[in-house]
Amino acid sequence: MVQVSPAVVRAAVLVGAVSLLGACSTTHSAQEQSDAEQLVSAAHSAGVAPRLTVGVAESLYGTSAPQICNALDGGVSTAESLLLKGNPAGRRAKLITTDAVTFERLVVQTYCPSNVSTYDDLVADIDTTTTTR
Repeated sequence: MVQVSPAVVRAAVLVGAVSLLGACSTTHSAQEQSDAEQLVSAAHSAGVAPRLTVGVAESLYGTSAPQICNALDGGVSTAESLLLKGNPAGRRAKLITTDAVTFERLVVQTYCPSNVSTYDDLVADIDTTTTTR
């Protein structure tokens, strides 16, 4: 059996931790930061997402918010629309808040402004719910 000193074990753990932190850290471009600052400012001004920070917005949306903008490119299919709006049969209705619709519109305005009209058309028929904090 080989004896490993506690100092060697600590050093190995320290090297592993530093490597893990280095792999998890990311650098954000000036464009990502600018877009994130714009979104956070607009969201706070609109009274939605009060705890949103620039760092979180950068991590979620990068420079192009692909999870939202790509979904709106070329319009939204009927199936996608039904997923957003909920079950048309009335079972398990989705509750969509006015804050959620407002926030997502701000995301679209910030990251893919050419899709604002597509987004507006998509949410036009949604019966939103107002929540109290």
